[in-house]
Amino acid sequence: MDKWMKNNNFNKILALVFGVILWTIVHVDTAPTNQTTVSTQSKIIENVKIEQVGIDNDKYVYTFDADSVRMEVRGKNSDLNFKLSDAYNVMVDLSDVGPGDTTLPLNYDLPSGVSLVEMIPHEVNVHVELRNTKSFPVTLVTKGKPAEGYQLGTAVIDPAEVEVTLPASELGNVSKVQGTLELDGDSTSITEKKVRLAAYDSSGNEIKNAVIEPSIVSVELPVTLPFKSLPLDVSFTGQLPGSLVLSRVTPEVDTVTAYGSEEALAGLSSYEASLDLSSIKSAGTEQVKLDLKPPEGTAKIEPVAVSVTVSVAQIAERTMENIPIKLEGVGRGLTAVVTDPAAKAVTLTLSGAPTLLDQLDQDNISVVADVGGLAAGVHQVSLQISMPRFISLVNSSQPHIVTIDLQAPATPGTTDKPNTGSAPTPEPSSEPVSGVETDNEPSNSGGAATATPAPTAGTSENSSTPAGSGNANNAASTGGT
Repeated sequence: MDKWMKNNNFNKILALVFGVILWTIVHVDTAPTNQTTVSTQSKIIENVKIEQVGIDNDKYVYTFDADSVRMEVRGKNSDLNFKLSDAYNVMVDLSDVGPGDTTLPLNYDLPSGVSLVEMIPHEVNVHVELRNTKSFPVTLVTKGKPAEGYQLGTAVIDPAEVEVTLPASELGNVSKVQGTLELDGDSTSITEKKVRLAAYDSSGNEIKNAVIEPSIVSVELPVTLPFKSLPLDVSFTGQLPGSLVLSRVTPEVDTVTAYGSEEALAGLSSYEASLDLSSIKSAGTEQVKLDLKPPEGTAKIEPVAVSVTVSVAQIAERTMENIPIKLEGVGRGLTAVVTDPAAKAVTLTLSGAPTLLDQLDQDNISVVADVGGLAAGVHQVSLQISMPRFISLVNSSQPHIVTIDLQAPATPGTTDKPNTGSAPTPEPSSEPVSGVETDNEPSNSGGAATATPAPTAGTSENSSTPAGSGNANNAASTGGT
């Protein structure tokens, strides 16, 4: 090898070969245009997106008449075919543009070795408006149906209000912001369902360019059987010890909800929970839990149990005088007068808890003589006595009977009969006397063993007791119904 390297002719030949190779490499792409190995050509690039520079989306809304361009470029084959389309950039500068209509030139950036022949369009028209925001409540519509026999409750949407941003000229077109929830035979409540919102005009057309924040809300939709809210009444069974009476019964809720078919619910007007008084042994206040069972024909009831605050006290008595007698049911053309008692008032002895007795006044007690259906003449009528709840009438078995004189207007031309000095004997009426109870009917102040439905505990409803009925000992033990 050293022999060849020392040969000058060999070295000259070797240098010439390397020179030809280098020249070929350098000039392969710069050959004259009439040579087929090196040439330039045109290329069409469609849909080059216009990049928006210097925009202020928080303040303005921009509308462009074009969002992309068509470019014709020229260059060497290697530059045109081996450059990605991302290397072709078109920009519009909006830094100094305010509200109104403006025409702006488009700037471009091409790969090295590529020149622009034509760009369509070469400018863009832009309309700029101030951006306005307004709050709207979210509404919800459903598509589809729940399971057969089930119904939809009131949806809870979070958040219930969203903000809509639009150009000032378009914001007034927004009529509602609404989401759509799809149903497919659901029988259980829908919780935390994500629903996308859209803005609509008054014709129900979606406003596509509305910016809604937030654009997705969370929805909870109850899916239940038909239900009905019922007032809760507390009735009583059993008896308190002989010296105790009720002073207050207060359930923790006033209403319960029954679920079932519409037919079963239609027959319900209230729900009665039963309190066993025999479970209470001493005076004071205690909490009693009552289990609630679904009414017949219904599927369930809520709540399934309720706590009742029961206050019990030692029995006491109070006598109240001069309670006026009220007349009811006087027939047309008749005049009614209470002739006995002459004071047209009664004295009553009442029993109950001391705190309730102390609160009583004449306005709390109603004494009524009902003469409805009676003809003119003198009649003896049993009084109907109404008292506050848990107040009883002492010696209620003794009748409170008053004498009522029903007088017809005098007929012209009649002659007064001489007064013989004897009281007229009242003739028996053909109508039953209002307010008189038969022996087999329990009075409202009767024994506690009868589970008579009571008004909602804690109310001040009066109990109506015709005088002369009931049992004093039982009334004292139950405190009335």
